[in-house]
Amino acid sequence: MSVTAAQLYLEALKAGGVDYVFTNAGTDFAPILEALLGQRQAAQTFPEFIICPHENMAIAMAQGFYMVTGRPQAAMVHVNVGVANAMCGLLNAARDNIPILFASGRTPLTEQGHLGSRDNFIHWGQEMFDQASMIREVVKWDYELRKPEQTSTAVARALSIAKSEPCGPVYLSLPRELLAETINPKITHAPELSNASAPYPSPDSIDAAATLIAAAKSPLIITSRAGRTAEGVHALSRFADKFAIPVVEFAADYMCLASDHPMHAGFSPAPYLQDADVIIVADAPVPWHPAHFKPQEDCPVIQMGTDPLCEQLPFRGFRSDIAIRADIPIIFETLEHALREHEQLNHSQIEARRSEIAPQLASQRSARLQKASLPGETITHEYASHCLNQALGPDGVLVNERGALREAMTLTQPGAFFGPTIAGGLGASIGIALGIKLASPNRMVAAALGDGSCIFNNPVACLQVAVARGLPLLIVVFNNCAWHSVKASTMRVYPDGLTAHSEHSPLTSLAPSPDYAGIARACGAQGVRVSDPAALKAALGEAVNSVQDQKKTVLVDVIIEQS
Repeated sequence: MSVTAAQLYLEALKAGGVDYVFTNAGTDFAPILEALLGQRQAAQTFPEFIICPHENMAIAMAQGFYMVTGRPQAAMVHVNVGVANAMCGLLNAARDNIPILFASGRTPLTEQGHLGSRDNFIHWGQEMFDQASMIREVVKWDYELRKPEQTSTAVARALSIAKSEPCGPVYLSLPRELLAETINPKITHAPELSNASAPYPSPDSIDAAATLIAAAKSPLIITSRAGRTAEGVHALSRFADKFAIPVVEFAADYMCLASDHPMHAGFSPAPYLQDADVIIVADAPVPWHPAHFKPQEDCPVIQMGTDPLCEQLPFRGFRSDIAIRADIPIIFETLEHALREHEQLNHSQIEARRSEIAPQLASQRSARLQKASLPGETITHEYASHCLNQALGPDGVLVNERGALREAMTLTQPGAFFGPTIAGGLGASIGIALGIKLASPNRMVAAALGDGSCIFNNPVACLQVAVARGLPLLIVVFNNCAWHSVKASTMRVYPDGLTAHSEHSPLTSLAPSPDYAGIARACGAQGVRVSDPAALKAALGEAVNSVQDQKKTVLVDVIIEQS
């Protein structure tokens, strides 16, 4: 009995642990459609395909699913145009080290003579000299399938490379004629390919780092991604507590340390850099902004993580006296063991530091949260963030994209927060939230985003999937009718310039604001607009109840104070 390469491809995905393929199909998918229908007759089990009406959303859903399960999934799109639409999401996944098997069709190679040869006028216009060149810089590996007997090996290799640290997306191109080719399955090879084990910290680097930390009077930890796993959160928490080292979550992608941890030092390293005598950069690609704030010239820096030098970033000049390549939990655990036995460790100095720092940090946290909890005449960004945090409760999951402010929130559970990507590719938060909801159907999942980000998210596409697949979400739009980040960036460059004194910054207005709540209702979800601070808590509370009890997706358009 012969099988098609499309069947082999789907079998290999399932064998590799892929449960879902997030897809946006095109003319190149004909053999895939036939294989999906044929699986019922052949009693085969393939991954489930989820239709995503935009390619960027397909990548985001795969990313969200991985973030809470640790299991890489697949996305598949239509030839070069689909690849181009997915590029923004792939940039995010690459910079965030998210393993995804990304595949696309390829315009048929032949004009005639083969099953699957060109039969549509677009097949000439969509061919490229090198389709993978569009994304080669952001994927770890790419390959175009050339023979059907390669299929199982190619998929196994793709998944093993994607899952090997530092993780990232990979790309497989699938010509239509090849997918349609048949082959005797007895001559195919389905290898067992394990992903490479994570690196382990060298004893010399651990000893050197422990010596610096033991001798330090004012050590500082800066992290963005230590909270990628629950193990990372727990390891960082133990280490910071045991040695009384303040921790700054700077541009954090995850909840790395509980907000009420006695060593949580907020979200900017600026107040601490000048006094620090050793800095531990725990998986933070950008630990400070040297043009505006940086450490003393003689302050040693320990960089650590599976990619401590961030080798995928073309240019990065942050000091690195010691670079430790390993998983964050392993590094903290081995460092803790080395410090416990270190002759230079001064326990009385640690306790004195704790006694001085912990009350200061607690007072700062209390003042910050108290300020955020006060309603004003209009809804401020801080107050909206506070109210959303209260509505979600400690067990909710928030995907944040230029929406809520971390400093106005209390987060205590690992996996409770997923923040903006370092790549800055807007339009991912609702898709990521949908992927998380798919993986964790019983959890309360919300997406918080600015009005500009909402437009980038293709809200009609996202809402359609939320309703069609029964994936109820809370979507909160922080609506200030503007690209605030553009104005803020301009003011950082020209703090006393014309923009700072203008009420109408060029290239930033999004007025008049679309009726985002109306868009939600048109897609079969619920939608409400809130502009009164006195009504916000009740509106968000009702929205959470609708998501949890009625299994409805709800979009809350919050009109916030313009700045």
